[in-house]
Amino acid sequence: MTRERLPNRRIALGFDVPHPTPGSTVSYKVNVGRDSLGAVREVFIGCNKLTTGNHIAGLELATLISIALQHGAGLAELAGAMPRESTGSPQGVAGAVLDAVLAETEHTS
Repeated sequence: MTRERLPNRRIALGFDVPHPTPGSTVSYKVNVGRDSLGAVREVFIGCNKLTTGNHIAGLELATLISIALQHGAGLAELAGAMPRESTGSPQGVAGAVLDAVLAETEHTS
């Protein structure tokens, strides 16, 4: 499938996603861009620890999620593919962000 071109102006939603790391909790700022029908098509992830590995990983992760969404992957499909604890909670940042995007967009759809 080819990449879906997004309009220059689009609906967006922003929220925080805290994620525990050894010794502290990193707060990720997540912004979600939607297409004209309201479907999530891009994700931006920033971090409260600028220029760290966590921040760079968030930027890279956002790019990968956005490309996947623009090529037709679904949020639930991506979230379901992430590693989970035995309790069902996500092990990594990708799962935490995807779960949060799913939860936030359910409330605003």
